Amino acid sequence: MNALFVVGDRYAAFADQTDAMTVSRLVSGIRAGTLRPPGRVPVGPLVLAEGQGVSPYDWELIGDELARQGILDRTRIVRAERGAPATRTETHKHRERNVLIAGLTRTGENTFAAALSIDNDEELQLDHQASHVQGMVLLEAARQMYLAVCERHYASRWPERHYAYVFDSLRTTFRNFVFPLETTIACHVHSADLSDPELLSFDVQVDFGQARLHAADVRMVGTAFDRELLARKEARGAQRAVRQALRVLPEPADLVPAG
Repeated sequence: MNALFVVGDRYAAFADQTDAMTVSRLVSGIRAGTLRPPGRVPVGPLVLAEGQGVSPYDWELIGDELARQGILDRTRIVRAERGAPATRTETHKHRERNVLIAGLTRTGENTFAAALSIDNDEELQLDHQASHVQGMVLLEAARQMYLAVCERHYASRWPERHYAYVFDSLRTTFRNFVFPLETTIACHVHSADLSDPELLSFDVQVDFGQARLHAADVRMVGTAFDRELLARKEARGAQRAVRQALRVLPEPADLVPAG
């Protein structure tokens, strides 16, 4: 059996270091006939396993090219079963390609699980070159996990309210590189203070695992404010910041004429 992982084009560096292939290189290889067995020499089936950054649209193209070369019937495509992406309301992201968690489920009274799901054009991927998943992607995935769990399982008790989330502290530990392969996300809600519907407090830890290794963890303590309450707080804070900033501006006599 010949097996390889397929990853998004932005993980070309990872593919160069391993037996993985990017979508573009795989399609080029299929078209060039380099994945077709020579002559009539019997070979095992080709197994294509999904890594990160591969869309259903990509798989449709790959399937079409395999069929055109006459090797689709000898190819097994193993799609990742990550589940449905979290919603816009849960992650506070406007574009689906920027949603990083999928298949959110409750595993216990205070524990939850999801899968990392990275689109090839996710916003943090657009200007970064590395073979591993950058730390900022994991931090954003942890933030989305925090939001989605709080929105779906706690703040939903007050459907008439809309919450904005503010962090008091984040503590992050990176233990192993995360590569563009299947990655699990576990969430433990250490505490949730729901006594005041206008102001909810949470203490949450999110852990990332890959290939049976503990890759990273993020501990987040924060508050969910009713949006109207937060808007008033933000307005007062903005006005105070402007007043303070004006006080440190140079006096008119000290200014150098423009030009």
